[in-house]
Amino acid sequence: MGFFNVIIKKQTYLNLVYLLLAFPLGIFYFTFLTTGISLGLGLAITLIGIPILALMTIAWYGLGIFERTLSKTLLNVNIAPMSNNALKEKTFWKKLSKHLNNSATWKSLGYLFIKFPLGILSFVVVVTFISVSLSLIASPIVYYLSTIFPRMEFMVINGVELVTSYWPTAIMFVLGVFLLLVSFHLFNGLAYVSGILAKGLLSGKRKK
Repeated sequence: MGFFNVIIKKQTYLNLVYLLLAFPLGIFYFTFLTTGISLGLGLAITLIGIPILALMTIAWYGLGIFERTLSKTLLNVNIAPMSNNALKEKTFWKKLSKHLNNSATWKSLGYLFIKFPLGILSFVVVVTFISVSLSLIASPIVYYLSTIFPRMEFMVINGVELVTSYWPTAIMFVLGVFLLLVSFHLFNGLAYVSGILAKGLLSGKRKK
């Protein structure tokens, strides 16, 4: 029964929300990081770029914390908090040096860049499978409406109606339900992979 229970589990829909959010967030991270880092590197010769790059490292570290919280909340992944003791240092340069030497700073950057292709993949998979599944499920209703409204066509190619009775639409409905269930399992699989990446790149060292 586990195959069918996926449709009533709360975690399935939390995973779906996470996958849908991954697309706009991935685009934002990629645009923000490439713009900020490019600007900082381009202006580094004038020394103005140095503080820009320093602020970017702090910004992407903060975004990493946000992603860690998002993964814990929506994916229910147990991720150890990232630690950064840079603020305990007395001078600005020591704080910056410790921040840059923290592996969590660079792992956060790597994760944010990975989020871009992963977000695109998640969005394409979710939209494609959901659209096809719902189209098949709605086929009996659409066919019924096509019999009422003459101008409304249902599966017509070159003027030839491919479906002329309700039986094919009933089969399409069953296939749609089955594909929807398979889709939810696939979404959970993508969410699981996302959780592994988040845990690997956004987790700190656990205290003994």
